[in-house]
Amino acid sequence: MWQRQVGVPGHTGRDARADRRRRSNASPAPAPRPGERLTSDAVSALQGSAGNAAVARMLRPARPSTVPVPVQRLRSDDEEESDDEGQPAQQPQQQAPAPNPNQVRAGITTLVDNPPMVNYGARRQGRAHGEFWMRFARSKQGEEAEETLSETSALLFDSMKGAQEQAREEDPEHTAEDSNNREVQGMLINGRLVFASNYNSSIDTLVERGRHEVGAEPTFGELLEFEQSDAALTRGLREHEAENVRAKLASFRRKNRAIVTGQRGEGEQQRGPDATAMALRAKMDSPVIVVDVEDPDLHGMLTDEEHEGRVFLLRFAALDPRAKKTGKNKGQQTQEGSVHAEQKLLLALRRAGIRPRRDVRGPISVMGKYRPCMGCAAALMYYRERLDFTNLTFDENYGHYFQGSVDSLYEHQRHVMDAHYLEYIRQMVAEDITSTPAMAHEAAPQGAVHRRGGPSLRVPGAYASRQADVTPPTSDAEFDEDDTYRRITRPLTDTWTTETASAGIGKGSATHTIPRRRHERLTPEQQTELRELWNGRPGEPPTNASRRQAIELADRYNARDQMTFEYLAKVVALHPDRFNGYVARFRDRGHWKHVPTRSKKVETGPKNRKKGAVEKQFTKGGELDQEGMDTIRAVIESLGDDAWCRDWRRADDGRSTGELNATKAPDALLRTLAELRRDHHYSVPSLSKYLHTGANGDKLRKAIQRKGEKLLARREQSETPMRTEDIEMEDAAPIKTEEAEGAEDFEMDDEPWSVPAGFAGGSSSSMTLPHRPGPSIGIGEAGSSSGTSYRDRPREIGGYTLHVDPRTGQATYIDEDTGYEYVHVDGRMVRIDRGEDEDVEMGGSRGRR
Repeated sequence: MWQRQVGVPGHTGRDARADRRRRSNASPAPAPRPGERLTSDAVSALQGSAGNAAVARMLRPARPSTVPVPVQRLRSDDEEESDDEGQPAQQPQQQAPAPNPNQVRAGITTLVDNPPMVNYGARRQGRAHGEFWMRFARSKQGEEAEETLSETSALLFDSMKGAQEQAREEDPEHTAEDSNNREVQGMLINGRLVFASNYNSSIDTLVERGRHEVGAEPTFGELLEFEQSDAALTRGLREHEAENVRAKLASFRRKNRAIVTGQRGEGEQQRGPDATAMALRAKMDSPVIVVDVEDPDLHGMLTDEEHEGRVFLLRFAALDPRAKKTGKNKGQQTQEGSVHAEQKLLLALRRAGIRPRRDVRGPISVMGKYRPCMGCAAALMYYRERLDFTNLTFDENYGHYFQGSVDSLYEHQRHVMDAHYLEYIRQMVAEDITSTPAMAHEAAPQGAVHRRGGPSLRVPGAYASRQADVTPPTSDAEFDEDDTYRRITRPLTDTWTTETASAGIGKGSATHTIPRRRHERLTPEQQTELRELWNGRPGEPPTNASRRQAIELADRYNARDQMTFEYLAKVVALHPDRFNGYVARFRDRGHWKHVPTRSKKVETGPKNRKKGAVEKQFTKGGELDQEGMDTIRAVIESLGDDAWCRDWRRADDGRSTGELNATKAPDALLRTLAELRRDHHYSVPSLSKYLHTGANGDKLRKAIQRKGEKLLARREQSETPMRTEDIEMEDAAPIKTEEAEGAEDFEMDDEPWSVPAGFAGGSSSSMTLPHRPGPSIGIGEAGSSSGTSYRDRPREIGGYTLHVDPRTGQATYIDEDTGYEYVHVDGRMVRIDRGEDEDVEMGGSRGRR
């Protein structure tokens, strides 16, 4: 009685939910006539109306005492609920023991690893049937809440990707790597919205960027303002796929705009009421709430009236990276874990102890940008059918099968892995086929049938979409000059031809026509070219270069002209999966490099370097000593109130814990570290430990290599003469120069400063100084022309940023407005120009380069 009914229309809105409630009522008991033998149907009806005891009394005279009485229990609507509601229902009595989770997982593997399931993309795109139901745009009448939930999830998905893109640009070292399998799913429950992604870092990065932009906890609307660049949005997509993604996101944003302006969601313009839209509008000015699956207050957040209209972003802390506790890599951070977003939402219901009949008021829906995979669809079905979430709606037109989905269920929700879940998978594999979406603008061609709420067409797997998006709606939104929302029907175009495949008569099986994409056939000349490039000509075997050219042609024919690999592989007499693998590898990594066998190995690279060559020598660095610590501390102290240096002082004093970001260390410090590494061979781990940037020093090593070494090389290579420019500090002309602006407010220090030889006191003319390390301009030292020793630290000057070279003691000032570099000489700010010819007017205006 728990098996999924195949062939019955699936998720079709409120009517389907009402039908499921009607089916739960007991049937009336038939009145048996005297002497008539009860059938099994009559027994079931009696059990539902009169109860098991009455049935037993009626059957006892006609049955031997050893025959067990059939037992079935149906709970009436007004029956008091037990405390274990939401737990799996009791298994029916069976002769064979119920399979354990290990056996269930093994059984699923056996089902999906055999026909009719096949691999796609060398299993990178999972497994699916050889044929698909291609679902075309349809009306979502009666599914308004599900439609808005799916479209809002797609917008949030784009915002997460946009935040990741910005974070990578600003801090490539610290940002988590983006992945192709990121997704977003939303859940409507009790008038509030919960969104989950499969990676915690997607939510963390988005919220962090939102806080940075608004300076406070962001609202959901503020988070949706993040968008991907067009280059990132369309990367790896074909032209028609890119246009499809752009058009859908633009439509979703127009609808969201109508919602937040209060014009959409209340059943307007022949559209039904939209619970998701009303939840989005309820508390738009309230910040989002980031909550963990394990939060003890999660039950209240999902059920109490105080949180109605709030938007939650769901995390699962068990997936966060953590230090390994054993093994040779002890202490090393693990990779971030993930689960499919639908499973994270179901896990929240489980961990929060949500009882469906007591704690859920109104509809509950789980929808996202993507349709659920086969494993997640079966889990959603399990919660609805077995755990009594009868109002749960989701997209029953599932996509591909991914082993990772079942593995994460086994790890985190093992209560689902029973015979019922296995049966759901079996029916999906054996009695149904995978679904795939058409483009949003594509009209259903001739030959399409009405299935599960909309037009569908059975097509070969080669025509399946590379994106497993939810079936698009036919509706759209537009605004007039007064910013008034109007609901419209999006125009659809016929991109499928009416040309059909040849139809033949088989062994009594019905045949159907399959419209073909345009440009699916090669010309005879193209076939000959491709065949000869791959297989060679008579007397001329193929070469690596010719086969590479054939792969490039096949890639172009497939991407541009939509030719399938089944067709192209026949031209070169190769198995389709193998030919597809060659092309897929070319797309991902380019052409492979031919490696000859060992017996005929030919050296194509340079000979091995002679042992003992300098570039091959490696000397393990030593521990940081007191001299190195003093040098580093002097640099940090010279940088004054730098934010990174303040954090280091707190960490060094024990006032704070955690690691500092090595990539954000000041340039002067990174340059000094590079010099210490080169001259004193300090090990990076010892440097990193002292600077509190991590135990192993990997991040500090990258920062030194990418920034510090370049800064050091730039300083040492700048041996060319530099031109200086004098700027009057107190006796300047009435017209202020840009360089001197802001420098007139400070008072001259009574302590004398040394002037290098060659500078005439009070002179305002330009002169050339050699740029070399050593005694510096602006800081006197013993033996200088002034005979005075330098102070502990040069003073700060308004409008300028002070920098002190820790190695030479050179003090320089950076103009905060122009970025020019100056030294302070005898009451004047002398500008340093490193090696570029520039005409400078002494009145303050710049000459042209």
